[in-house]
Amino acid sequence: MGTGMYSNEMTWDEWATAISQAANQMLEDLKNGKDLADKFNAMTYGLTAAQIAALPQFTGKTVTDATNMQYAVGVFTDLYNAMYNVAALPQALREGYLEPFI
Repeated sequence: MGTGMYSNEMTWDEWATAISQAANQMLEDLKNGKDLADKFNAMTYGLTAAQIAALPQFTGKTVTDATNMQYAVGVFTDLYNAMYNVAALPQALREGYLEPFI
């Protein structure tokens, strides 16, 4: 790698390529996450965590499991909405909401 003004290891073109790849991946991930959240929310609309845990496809899951999933899909909606200026990003530690699934 060449030497550039902004890095001793990466040239401008390398920085631009890396940023482009990360940006495109982030946007794709946000869109996929939002689609997943929309599908989950459509399936569970109006249901309590206990009712979600009792759905046939979630056999053996607890209310805590269902609550964790609700918060996790909410992260995708929050980030998507902030990215596209739909809504301000509420203050929360979103990584904690994702931890049960990481």
